[in-house]
Amino acid sequence: MIELISANFHFWPFCNFNCKYCFVRFQNIPRPLSKIECFKIIKSLSQYGTKKINFVGGEPTLCQFLGDLIQHSKKSGIITSIVSNGTGITKKFIEKYGNVIDWIGLSLDSGNEKIQKELGRGNGGYVKSVIDKSGLIKQYGIKLKTNSVITRLNHLEDMSWIIEKIEPDRWKVFQVLGIQNNNMHTFQELMITYKEFQQYIRRHEHLNPIAEDNESMIESYVMIDPLGRFFQNSGNYYSFSRLILKVGVLNALNDIKYNNSKLLKRGGLYVW
Repeated sequence: MIELISANFHFWPFCNFNCKYCFVRFQNIPRPLSKIECFKIIKSLSQYGTKKINFVGGEPTLCQFLGDLIQHSKKSGIITSIVSNGTGITKKFIEKYGNVIDWIGLSLDSGNEKIQKELGRGNGGYVKSVIDKSGLIKQYGIKLKTNSVITRLNHLEDMSWIIEKIEPDRWKVFQVLGIQNNNMHTFQELMITYKEFQQYIRRHEHLNPIAEDNESMIESYVMIDPLGRFFQNSGNYYSFSRLILKVGVLNALNDIKYNNSKLLKRGGLYVW
């Protein structure tokens, strides 16, 4: 039996930003999963033994039933997490669902508003928004994670000031990854070398970033697409399983490559 500790559930394909580096674009999804179908997948993951679900997109907070999915997951005994650009992370949302949210991850690639805008994230006020929303998240006792993708546009930057300001419980730093059937039309202008990525990490080592280069990212995540299929970035090319709701979790998992030891090596199992 394949161990499935954590799953990234990309249940919502739509996004209000257009990040150049995005490596989870879902441009040909005719209809995403319904709330009931999502409930069934969550139940199947729980029965299989999954401990944690990251609700991701697209932008998950654009979905009106995200809160219902989080509540359903929590009732199933699963650790809950959202990875967001912060759009729907409002006081109203946190007051209603904060008691069932364990982690919120905010995407932040730069402390420079111009760079964020050039990357396709916002129109000049994104950094301030992340600072404000980070404070809101911590105010309600939810654990905060910050995700940063390092590209040609930001690899020389020192982000110490903003990471020290928002004080995330966990700072994940990714080397921009190219996927052949997804983001290669923009990847070439953004790509950096392994050496450049390591230089960035050393510049910030006093902040203990959790670094993931391209090699550590490949085949170390269990991801589910908006149609309810596992998918994997084997060989820098996405492959997809059969539908989980048709063949079951184990049979669908067997359709893709997944290396649990790589998840452990990159620090994917931590105190939740």
